[in-house]
Formats: sequence, C-alpha cells, structure tokens
Amino acid sequence: MVPGTMGFFDKAKQLLGLGASDDDEPPPAAPSANPRAPSTDPRATRLARARGRKDRPPLLEMPPEQGQSVDDALAAREGGDSRGARKILETIDRGGGLRTVLRAAAALEAGDEGELVSLLPQIAVEAEGWKLWLQVAAALGDPGAAQSYLDHAAAEKAPPWALAWARALCENEVVRREGLVELLFADAPLARTVAARDLAVVGAVADGEATARWAAFSHGRESIRRFGAPVVARLLARAVAT
Repeated sequence: MVPGTMGFFDKAKQLLGLGASDDDEPPPAAPSANPRAPSTDPRATRLARARGRKDRPPLLEMPPEQGQSVDDALAAREGGDSRGARKILETIDRGGGLRTVLRAAAALEAGDEGELVSLLPQIAVEAEGWKLWLQVAAALGDPGAAQSYLDHAAAEKAPPWALAWARALCENEVVRREGLVELLFADAPLARTVAARDLAVVGAVADGEATARWAAFSHGRESIRRFGAPVVARLLARAVAT
C-alpha cells in the first residue's frame, strides 16, 4: 500500500459523511494485566452475548407457499389442476404485475365474477401504456388476432423496437422476417438476442447487455402464452371497458 493512503481514505470518508464500513474491524484491545479480568475486546463481547442467548426461539421454517412462483402456477395448470393454479396465484399475488393479471384471467376463465370484479381496477392500471398489450400480441402469435393489440400499443407510443419485436414473434413467416429486419434497424443488439433466444437462428449470438431487457419482457410474454393468450386478451377487453 502506498504510504499515507490509509489517512487519505479516512479523510475522504469523513468528508462524505461515511463511518466505518462493516468490513472495518476495530483494532484488537491490549491484553489485560489481569488474566481473569473480563475481556474488553468488542468482538469477544459480541461472541459471549451470542453464546448466552440460549432462550432464543428456533428459526421458523418458511411456509411452502412463500417459495412458489408464476411458473409453479402455470405448471399446475398445465397438469390439469386449475384450482391449484388459482390458489397459487392468489397466494403469490402482491397487488400488481403479471401475477395479478394471471390471477384475474384465471378468475375470468372460471366464471368467478366476485374475484374478477375486485381485481379489474388493478388490471385497468396494468393496461395503461403499451407493455401488456405487446406481450399479449406476441403471445397470440396470429397476425390477425394480434393486430388490434399492436395498434393499441402504437397509439400508446410504444417504441419502434418493441413493435418490431412483437412482429418478429409472429407465426406468419413473412411478418416475422419483416419484424426482425425492423428490429435490426431499431435495436441491433436486441435483434441479435431475439434471433438467438426466440427464433433459434443458427449462428445468432445473444448480446450480453440486451439479454436483461429481453428477459424482462419475454417472461411476461411467455407466461401469458402458457396460460392462454386469448383469455388474457378477453381480460384486457373487460378491463378497458369498465
């Protein structure tokens, strides 16, 4: 270490209002002249206190439902357990986002008007903007069924890369090729990532920076597709009509 560096960092911490970090350990206390005297080392004091907490209650085990996810609900649904899937979605719902959307879609599909009506205000909030509309469009795949969702997203000022991405995932080969070309001009790193991960184009290599953006959008899209995009599309129509 360069001489004087430690003093410089200490002064810098003081100027920035920073105290000692958790990694900064206090210097060891000088040994006591009386070997029977209690230790003044703060670390020894903390250790002694920890050892003396014999009355501490045992750690509670995490309830199984707290470790569940959207994927668990979708797996239950795909296995024929629609009721179990709804239970999982209800348990993991935090009042917004994909979980709430799928929970409401499951209620709509089951004809549970009581639960659906209670969730529709939040679905209307989720329907604001363009993201959910494009995820549904991409999950639908069919260009005819997806067009109105693409138009709605465009009216909500969806960026060119997002519109092109949705078109690049279309089942129609011509539309898919056009969308990929548009995406290449709008966002080349994302285009390479979509080609590699969504379309499995031979030789395409995902871009590291774009992969995080890809994952944030594609998880919702894929979850909607697995659940059943037509049901989520009906839910959107119901939400915006209220």
